[in-house]
Amino acid sequence: MVNISFDRNLCLGCKTCELACAAAHSKTKSLVDAVKEKKISRIRIKKVSGKIKIEQCKLCKNPKCIPSCPTHSLTKDENGTIKVNLFTCTGCGLCEEACPFGAIVLGPFPTLCDRCAEADEPLCAKSCPTKALKVKAV
Repeated sequence: MVNISFDRNLCLGCKTCELACAAAHSKTKSLVDAVKEKKISRIRIKKVSGKIKIEQCKLCKNPKCIPSCPTHSLTKDENGTIKVNLFTCTGCGLCEEACPFGAIVLGPFPTLCDRCAEADEPLCAKSCPTKALKVKAV
């Protein structure tokens, strides 16, 4: 399992991680196509009460999103990553409401961090210019 740590003291709020995430999940892996495809970043940097905050799946031991799904479309794989069955998901948003970390965004189906499962490491961390995001093997 891969965990991504976040150091808010190093974060500039530049959102390079968000752009890298959107590009990584586009068909051609390019930023231009990510914009054209309207890809949603699976990590979000927000400013709340003057402090920088990260919204990203925390790989909860007992995720609240899974039991909230009336169609049982969310499952947890062997790496702890939450997977969405797009064939059974209705896009109702109950998983988004259940997540205490704001890690799920509907667009129109639930979008949440998969730790760049098809890459050698999460591209959000790889692209961070200040290394505010760091990859840790758990």
